Amino acid sequence: MCKAAALTRQIRFGASVKVLHLASPFDVAEQSAVTDHLLGGRFVFGFGSGFPSPWFARSRGLDYDERYERTAEALELILACWTRSEPFDWDGRFYRGKDVVVLPKPLQQPHPPLATATFTPETLRLAGERGYTLLTAGFPATIRAAADAYAAAALAAGRERPLEQVTASAFVYVADSVAQAIADMREAVEYELGFQRARGLLRLLAQALGDDVDPDSLRFEDLVDAGWYVVGDPDTVHARLERLYEESGGFGTLLLGVGKSWATRAKREESLRRFVAEVAPRLAPLVPDRAVDEAAASIPG
Repeated sequence: MCKAAALTRQIRFGASVKVLHLASPFDVAEQSAVTDHLLGGRFVFGFGSGFPSPWFARSRGLDYDERYERTAEALELILACWTRSEPFDWDGRFYRGKDVVVLPKPLQQPHPPLATATFTPETLRLAGERGYTLLTAGFPATIRAAADAYAAAALAAGRERPLEQVTASAFVYVADSVAQAIADMREAVEYELGFQRARGLLRLLAQALGDDVDPDSLRFEDLVDAGWYVVGDPDTVHARLERLYEESGGFGTLLLGVGKSWATRAKREESLRRFVAEVAPRLAPLVPDRAVDEAAASIPG
């Protein structure tokens, strides 16, 4: 982000996400504040509990089952580091500090905007109540369930048009056809699918697709058909993204999954140019204005 800051003037940058329960809140607060200054106030602080695997916590000697509690306390401590002007003590369940002073304070006051990627009821409620941006990914039913819970909490807190604060991410690649896109991407995608099987992501995708889906048998074409990869000619990409929007109940921002080693650099750049010129203008009129059924979206817990 800091390197990109020197090459850009308007685009905002956000961490998606900083896994709070694995890091020192004091260091995260300081690093984020420095980044906000280097970006000239264009930083968005994204946080979450990370990929649902115990390995990351246990390899650091941390209790995986306490990750949500650690994340919640870390968030409050980071906010304190950013907003308290005088040295303070912190005596929490997981973190402790004496005469805490974290400098610099963020350039954006009282702090950068926050965003979270979560499907945890407590965090959805907190994000909705406080107006944090909700980062989502996956299939429409999953996105809609999270968005409804988030929006219900936001509306209860008096926040208007909460669905505009919901984002959905998608892997998008524009080519002359679906077949051409698959051919361009196959080598890189199949390489990634290999280690995602070991990591457990394909197991989660298979569960979302149905109880009888074998994660070891999932192919690239299966994930294209399911909408995990949105690829093809501009008309096909537009239709699939509009379907994602409608079936998920609408969202305010589409996040493009890029930075992958698909095809060649020239083809990736061409895909982005074609998306901006031939797809994005057709998505612009979409406004998430559906009514949220607050009773149906009540948050458990």
